Amino acid sequence: MTVGFSSSIPAFKAEPNKTETCQCEHRICPQCGKPIEDKFVKPEEKKGFLTRTKNGFINARKFFIDAGYMVGGTVKGLLYGAAAGGVVLAGNAVKNTFKHAPKTLSTKGKLLAGAVGTVVLAYNMIKAKLTANQSKANLDHRWETGHNEQ
Repeated sequence: MTVGFSSSIPAFKAEPNKTETCQCEHRICPQCGKPIEDKFVKPEEKKGFLTRTKNGFINARKFFIDAGYMVGGTVKGLLYGAAAGGVVLAGNAVKNTFKHAPKTLSTKGKLLAGAVGTVVLAYNMIKAKLTANQSKANLDHRWETGHNEQ
């Protein structure tokens, strides 16, 4: 039994739809001269003074929420990272005291302590950013729905 391969592939040709408008990059069609309407772009609505003021106030609050959480996360990460690095250094010093008496801190231990401190700092900063995003989403929800009870 043999399996053969046929190289004759039927050619399909799609005919252009006559009811479609031409798709052009510009706002005016060069073929028909009519303006092309964009269905997906909403016209920009004019915002009043109170809406602009409220949006500015909300954006300022979002900035301070974000800045506060990030500063807090950075400080917390630096403190916890320094503590974790210190623990790693202390463990390395104790280990090296018994193995190599004059050499208390190895280069590998210093690098490990720095890496642990950096990982702890990055974890706290990411956690702070996620908490800030959640807080900003809650702020948006409260102001958009109108029940600002907090």
